[in-house]
Amino acid sequence: MICEMMRLAVWGLTQERPDVVQTLHDFGLLHVVSPAEVYAPSKEEETLKFTRAKVLGMLEALEWKGWSLLTDEVLDKARERVDLGIEGVVLEIDRSLDSFRLRLAGLLEEKRRLAFALGELKRAHQVVFHFVPFVSSEDSSTRDLVLWWIKEASIQKTLSAIRARIQKLSPDREESRDALRFHALNPEKGQSVLAISIERPLAEDATEILRLQGAVPWKAPEGFQRESTRESLIAVEEGLRATALRLETLTEEISKAREEWGPRLASLYILLDERLEEAVVESRSQTRGDTFLIEGWVPADSLESIVALLKERYGDRVLVQWRYPSSDEWHHVPARLTNPSAVQPFELLLKLMPHPLYRGIDPTILVAVFFPFFSGCMVGDAGYGILIALLGFWLSRNKKHRLLPPAGKILLWISGWSIAWGFTFGEFFGDIGHRLFHMEPLWVERSHAVLPVLVFTIALGLAHISIGLFLGFLEGIRHKHHHLWMERLGSLIVLLSLVGLLLIVRLNLPRPLFSANVVLLVVGTALLLAGGKIGGLIEAFSALGNVLSYVRIAAIGLSSAILAVVATRFVDVMGLSVFGILMALVIHLLNFVLAIGGSGLHSARLHYVEFFSKFYQGGGKEFRPFSRRRDSWKKPC
Repeated sequence: MICEMMRLAVWGLTQERPDVVQTLHDFGLLHVVSPAEVYAPSKEEETLKFTRAKVLGMLEALEWKGWSLLTDEVLDKARERVDLGIEGVVLEIDRSLDSFRLRLAGLLEEKRRLAFALGELKRAHQVVFHFVPFVSSEDSSTRDLVLWWIKEASIQKTLSAIRARIQKLSPDREESRDALRFHALNPEKGQSVLAISIERPLAEDATEILRLQGAVPWKAPEGFQRESTRESLIAVEEGLRATALRLETLTEEISKAREEWGPRLASLYILLDERLEEAVVESRSQTRGDTFLIEGWVPADSLESIVALLKERYGDRVLVQWRYPSSDEWHHVPARLTNPSAVQPFELLLKLMPHPLYRGIDPTILVAVFFPFFSGCMVGDAGYGILIALLGFWLSRNKKHRLLPPAGKILLWISGWSIAWGFTFGEFFGDIGHRLFHMEPLWVERSHAVLPVLVFTIALGLAHISIGLFLGFLEGIRHKHHHLWMERLGSLIVLLSLVGLLLIVRLNLPRPLFSANVVLLVVGTALLLAGGKIGGLIEAFSALGNVLSYVRIAAIGLSSAILAVVATRFVDVMGLSVFGILMALVIHLLNFVLAIGGSGLHSARLHYVEFFSKFYQGGGKEFRPFSRRRDSWKKPC
């Protein structure tokens, strides 16, 4: 439901404005209204925004994720230590943060550089690990040893060319055979590293041939290159160990800084954010000489509390005025939803719609009744209902995202109706319940008795649409919208009279009932023409189409039931084989996912398109009280 609001005006002395604003901030139930939508931010606001952004940047650099640990107790202690209302405190904090920011930036830059170097060294170490034995076995005093990048397909051609050159320069067979030694590695597809050990007088010729074949000398990462290949390989091995050790030490240092500074910076961020909100309210308040005026909307049931608080703290130094909003102001009054805790999770579904108007209808309770009922009817399987309950329970306990707990609670509602409808239709993972423990339907087996289920869903749609039309009629009366209430009432009468005529003819009921329904049909048509003219008649036909749209409840449920039976039949065909059981599980899993997604999606459509269109008026303002964060903090947007 939408709670009643009161317009509140607080007058006080300008010198006490910061303290009054803090009091209202602590109270946390005043929706402040600014006299002007556009205003020039004060210097203090700009300073607060800049410092807040700087703090948030450092928190992100620290990768601090402990926002949920900032309880009210932690924040209250932070407020006692730091008073941002004192002039110059923010500037002093800003200067203190700069030194830590520079230190942190240095640590992060070194970590980035070391991480890059470590990656390069790890890639080079593959070559080092492979070639060190070969390099160590070669005599560096008489031979040149060089590593080359070369295409894998060119290795044999290159070696043959080098051997031919050696044979030409050294005809002696034994000498030419020992002049060249090599070792190859294929670290990348199509590319190889070729280690050439060759007698020094022949090195230039070998280098020339290698370059003609497109080979490129292998080099150690920057900073680890030495005069000889042997020394470079050793430097890479040593550098890898030293870099990994330094990176580990640096990571621990940053982790300690995160643990030490994370809570401090996060608390400071929240304090800065709160002070910024107060500064905005102060800037937007009206000033008249030595007095100020703050106006806003407060829930009617909280009016007495806030007045008593202000009078107790400031006495006659403040003047508090209040009044009820006029009907002309309803479009400007924020709407606050107040529903029982069991129903509140379904407010999540309304967030996809424009916020309801003040003095409008809050459909949350109706959604809480019909949404899980429709979804559960579509699933209609006790086995799937148990799985949905487990999923809902897990999501309801998951606090990582604020949307997950209410979504989990909605699933728990759906699971209850899914289990109930599962017993009604006699379904437990399809026909497994019937096979294992002779589970029989309490009403009908929907895969065989399609017509009764179709009739039931149409009747369900008729009831749902009738409620929507009746609410639309009440909205028209409340807002003195004559065309609206006549159109909605006319649609309701025409719809019910047509159904009545159908039942009278089908059941052969007495003629007076037929005549009465004809009269109702005429009255309803007259109201439709008076309210919406030709558009009114179209609206009536639209309502009839909306009712027929509820057949999807039966259709989706039937497809889910058939697919569940098909999954079980795989075991019948394949036997108790691994493949048969696996296929059955895969199809059941697919059907389960489709059941959750399909039932939720189509149930939402029935509400958004068919139901809400009959009465719901969006475009209202959401109630956003001037309040401190009372719940555990999450990372700010």
